[in-house]
Amino acid sequence: MLIARRGVTIVELMVVLSIIAVLLGMLLPAVHIVRERARETICKNNLYQTNLAIGTFLETHKELPGPTRPGHIGGWMIDVLPFIEQQNLFNNSQRGTPLANAPESILRPPTIFRCPRSTTLDTVSENAMWRAHYVLIPIAGRKSFQVYDAPVDLDIPWASGAEMDYQAILRTEGPHHGGFFFANGFQLGVGFMLDGENQL
Repeated sequence: MLIARRGVTIVELMVVLSIIAVLLGMLLPAVHIVRERARETICKNNLYQTNLAIGTFLETHKELPGPTRPGHIGGWMIDVLPFIEQQNLFNNSQRGTPLANAPESILRPPTIFRCPRSTTLDTVSENAMWRAHYVLIPIAGRKSFQVYDAPVDLDIPWASGAEMDYQAILRTEGPHHGGFFFANGFQLGVGFMLDGENQL
């Protein structure tokens, strides 16, 4: 008389475990890709909204925000705060003050000025000012402009309103697979530039 046994053999267990391992191996890269796409989408949306705010400032004041003195609070990111519904932060920014004396309320930029991809690359201490994640490129004697992701190696505090020359940005590496998202002044939409492609 044969006795029926219940259970799983070691071979069956190994097959099930290897199937699970293969599925996890396929799932983890997909999760990483989805997260990266979400970061890029947020960054593009922030860039688009920032571009609109600068355009509104230009239409209102008939000029681009002026640059600030190095090491001081000011520049375009501070000047457009009222145009991104950050009037209180604008009022508390103490424009013209040395960065060393910056109030704690402006150490971190508003969410619209933060690129999630750049944030993952940053190493910022708790009591330090965050670096700029976007840069303004004035064009045609400051009558027009472009806004780009800040290069990976650019270390300018956000409250100083980072500005760059277009030719200088061509020689740098962007935070998105080496490239940059950018917005062209009054044109709608966000483009992508890789390996110093000419966009002007």
